[in-house]
Amino acid sequence: MRTTLSNTLLLSLAGAMLAACSDGGSPGVASASLQQVSAKASAPACAAAWVASAIYTGGNSASYGNVNYTANWWTQGNNPSTDSGPAGSGKPWTSAGACGDSVPPVTPPPVTPPPPGATTGTINFHLLLGAGSAQDQLLLDGGNYNDLIMSNIIAGVMYGHLLKQYYPGMQFQKDYLYGSILGQLLQENIATGLYVSSGNLIDPSPDQQAVMGTGQGGPYQINNYAADMVSGSYAPAGHSLINYVALQKNIGYTMANAAQQYSKPTPPSFNNKYYGPMLTAYFHYNDFVALIVTGKGTGGWTTPWQPDYDNALVNFTKLPDNFLDVLLNVAYNQGFYGTLMTSYSKLAATATAATVASVNAYSSVWGATDTYKQYPYQVRYYLDQLYDNPIPTTSATAFATPANHVAFAIPALGTVFSNVFQTLAYVNSAGQSAYISAAQAQAAFNSALATAGVAAGATLDLSNAANRAQIFTVLEGAIGNLETSLNTKFNATTNVQL
Repeated sequence: MRTTLSNTLLLSLAGAMLAACSDGGSPGVASASLQQVSAKASAPACAAAWVASAIYTGGNSASYGNVNYTANWWTQGNNPSTDSGPAGSGKPWTSAGACGDSVPPVTPPPVTPPPPGATTGTINFHLLLGAGSAQDQLLLDGGNYNDLIMSNIIAGVMYGHLLKQYYPGMQFQKDYLYGSILGQLLQENIATGLYVSSGNLIDPSPDQQAVMGTGQGGPYQINNYAADMVSGSYAPAGHSLINYVALQKNIGYTMANAAQQYSKPTPPSFNNKYYGPMLTAYFHYNDFVALIVTGKGTGGWTTPWQPDYDNALVNFTKLPDNFLDVLLNVAYNQGFYGTLMTSYSKLAATATAATVASVNAYSSVWGATDTYKQYPYQVRYYLDQLYDNPIPTTSATAFATPANHVAFAIPALGTVFSNVFQTLAYVNSAGQSAYISAAQAQAAFNSALATAGVAAGATLDLSNAANRAQIFTVLEGAIGNLETSLNTKFNATTNVQL
């Protein structure tokens, strides 16, 4: 009994002493402990603990050491406690603040590949490499964007076809050049994520003024689309979009009013998912030609990119995996007379395999805040995600490989091919401008399938390198077949209204 009384007395005295040590309502030791308990109780619950082998995509949560973190983009193996930072820091994780007791780690299930033909994954875009987090995502699951991706890839293959038609022997990286139209859409358009496959508009946003207003040039922002790229005027003398036989019939204005078009809203056809990408392919091809031709005729134009640009093209015929796509994207984004066009032309004129490797590396622009420098590599970065090529994460030398899948069902690809070419025209045997028919386009596509040995009911994954090469082969063949059957050349131009 005495011991019990003594313990009780000691506890009472200890309580009194603690109370006496408290300073006028300021928390003492005992109340501090209560505060800690209260704080822990009010903290948000912890997300599942971070697992090094798990894959996290933008918006996913994980906890580490009683702190919640939010993934900024696709990441795997990057510890959030050491690889996090505020928005714009370039880190894969951002802290969401302290949390309660961590949820025990969950062992991730084995990665199960998607069923054949399934489109899955995420493309992060609208970002500065090493200088800012992605602002937007394209959620591929469900295949909503499949036909839009198809039409852009078809346009990209046409772009390459036109280049080789004008400059036989030209080499380039097909992945990047054929994909550059799609990459441009992701970077230049504001609301690509709003696209719905049931409609024909690339950008169905109720407020399209941002891309379809005066002088904007549509979702791809081909701003000076009405100008003659050689003379620099709006009087089409042979090198503006309306001069191309394939485009003129559907472009939305005529030779007679082309000079006034720059002060008018962008024609609706620029926002069509079948015609818009092809129009953009021709815009880039027109740049390629104009950079060669400008200054060599009358007019006395100064061309600071010459003769290096011409020498670069000669050099690129001997350099596979070169950076022609970078050079032409610089010309598009900063303009012919920007300093980058001149500097990249000089670099390309004497480039070796080592030069190509250096320019192709993301480290050449990582962390740069100059958007003109970033643009060609932003396009490549978006495509590398689409193709499941390794992409830089926390630094220019820390890479991760995405796990995207973009299923191209061959029947669907044939339909999109047909729809794309039905927006284009040719001069028929009667000398009239006529739209290409569905039957003509489909026959050319089917013949290309047979030549390439691809089954009519197959499904090819654009994110798989071998499948992608087959897709490119089929589309190259189909475009060539169509030219032959129509007895036309898709780079044909005219100086009259057809």
